[in-house]
Amino acid sequence: MSSLRQQMIELMVLKGFAINTQKTYLHHMTQLAKHFHESPDKINEEQLRLYLLHCHRVKQWSYSSCRQFIHAARFMFDQVLERPISKGKLPFPKKEEKIPELLSHKDVHRILDCCTDLKYLTSLKLAYGTGMRVSEISQLKVRDLDGERDVIRILSAKGKKDREIDFTDGIKSILRTYWREYHPVSWLFYARTPQSSLTKGSFQRAYSRAKLKAEVHKLGGIHGLRHAYATHQLESGMPVTQLQHQLGHAQVSTTLRYTRWIKCQFNHKGDTFDLLKNNQLT
Repeated sequence: MSSLRQQMIELMVLKGFAINTQKTYLHHMTQLAKHFHESPDKINEEQLRLYLLHCHRVKQWSYSSCRQFIHAARFMFDQVLERPISKGKLPFPKKEEKIPELLSHKDVHRILDCCTDLKYLTSLKLAYGTGMRVSEISQLKVRDLDGERDVIRILSAKGKKDREIDFTDGIKSILRTYWREYHPVSWLFYARTPQSSLTKGSFQRAYSRAKLKAEVHKLGGIHGLRHAYATHQLESGMPVTQLQHQLGHAQVSTTLRYTRWIKCQFNHKGDTFDLLKNNQLT
């Protein structure tokens, strides 16, 4: 698959695909080739259908994993091989509407209290205090912090979009403490040398260790801090449109999903919206 792999990589680069997307697509096509012991250009639509069934029934893939494979297969066959796949052969599975377990204020503070490494503690506080994705935190540079304008610049985020978020006094205070200890020059959270940034996996492992030590047993990784930020901000009264900008959502409907965690969004008596109380329907 070496020649075909190179074609796929080059087209993804030309189309501006994110590195993680490139890796995911290549992984799926490699696994497909291994399953049939054939290069993808020798595989037909019926084999693709059988492979997807195998992933559903045997591998028990989640909705998102199946969707990733379908996107990868469509890119390979539709655009690289120029052999479009019929939608009937590879239908997208119905999306699962699962509600992740939300971290409470108390959960967050317990996790932060159990992270003793200042560098990782600062990064976790930044994740919760801004709602940034871990990929965005890992790519932050010192020059992205604009204290005069009170904004943090996030460059080439998800969807290759730039945005600016609030640089609050609380975040500034946390970063001053970090700055005095580490004196970052280029990358804000650097690895062994100031010239290389910490990886997403490093932040995830630090979060998992702190969460385990805090005995918080709710499912989910470091992305849970982003969910907590969004929900706690809505509860405190932040307008949805402002939160949409902070999170970098293209559609407000994505931001509105966080309202599922909020029991009461308005100040009202508990029985105000009870249409069946006092036999109103007779």
